[in-house]
Amino acid sequence: MTAAIGCGICYGLSVLREQVRESPIYRLSSDSLRLVKGPDWMTPAIRAEVSAGLLPPDFPSEFSLLDEAMSRRIAAAYEKCVWVERVERIVKHDPRADPKRPPLEVYLKFRRPIAMVRWRDGFCLADDKGVRLPGMYVEPRLGASHFLEVSGVTASPPAPGQVWSDPAALAGIRVVDAVEAKRDAFRLVAVDVSNYGGRRAKCDSEIALVTVSKKTCIKCGKAPSPEAAMLDEKTPEEKVAYLDFVYKRMNGQVDGVLSYIDIPNMVVRRLPPDTVTRLRS
Repeated sequence: MTAAIGCGICYGLSVLREQVRESPIYRLSSDSLRLVKGPDWMTPAIRAEVSAGLLPPDFPSEFSLLDEAMSRRIAAAYEKCVWVERVERIVKHDPRADPKRPPLEVYLKFRRPIAMVRWRDGFCLADDKGVRLPGMYVEPRLGASHFLEVSGVTASPPAPGQVWSDPAALAGIRVVDAVEAKRDAFRLVAVDVSNYGGRRAKCDSEIALVTVSKKTCIKCGKAPSPEAAMLDEKTPEEKVAYLDFVYKRMNGQVDGVLSYIDIPNMVVRRLPPDTVTRLRS
């Protein structure tokens, strides 16, 4: 008797849940799932690309806000998007409590574009973890955002969504990430990795920073790596700190005034008349 009553209650609750789930107030259209706002670097074209390619062709045109399976499918669809690093959470709001609030909010962590890697006559966009992002660009710019260039890369770029396998490209991206905050103060336009591994000159700097005037070369020494750390090579952050010291000592008058700054040896050379000075912090 008790078992029969229990089964009846369970059946009744399941019918009630289904009726609530299918109630029109909880029905959502898949067309309503559009990216309304993105990061500052996101152009209208990328926003449209993210929105248009969000859901698979077989996704239902309508679904219930209370259907957990649909929420999981939405999260999985977002996570397949190359521009998205991860889905942080999905929040549902009862339309009866606040009709003006979107019933479904998806919180995303987008990838952070950090550098444009020069490849032949164009540029590939990379994020701070070395993942290539979609598209080929004619200049190191994305909408209103201008990026530092990584030049001197000889290996072919990976497919969008894949990490750059070329160590020279990864080293350049790592250095860009370190100097990005000081890009304008240091008047930087590019990170040159053409001598990575001593390809051009064994005794010269593996990484160099290129300034706006292109008259001042900033020699960064070895590329960041575990091997460089074992040789007591300064970290990229330590090199930036020394460079900041030099710029402050010279009241920012560096680009076009100095011939080069040798960060590992703490040496600067002025343009003619040719003089070498050691600047130690």
